Amino acid sequence: MELAAGPHGTAPRAQVPGYRVAGKTSTAHKPVNGKYANRYVSAFVGFAPVSDPRIIVAVMVDEPTVGGYFGGKVAAPVFAAVTQDALRALHVAPDSAVTDIRVPFDS
Repeated sequence: MELAAGPHGTAPRAQVPGYRVAGKTSTAHKPVNGKYANRYVSAFVGFAPVSDPRIIVAVMVDEPTVGGYFGGKVAAPVFAAVTQDALRALHVAPDSAVTDIRVPFDS
């Protein structure tokens, strides 16, 4: 699960500077009138820090309209923002060196 949030995983935008995070992406078609349409539910569920988990954050976006529809593109950045703020508010010590997180443009 930690690899999913890594630079080559499905959700590199879930990374939080100074913390190891892990999680799972999800992208699902929504049925409309009994048939699948071009409507989606995008999600990312993760936890942090990996070395001593303190929080779990689940993000679900119903019918995203900006930035695509994959969970790694739509829900993972929300996870990262909420997780970063929560870890700081809870005074959770970092478990990783703070690095410059670079996310490939096409991920």
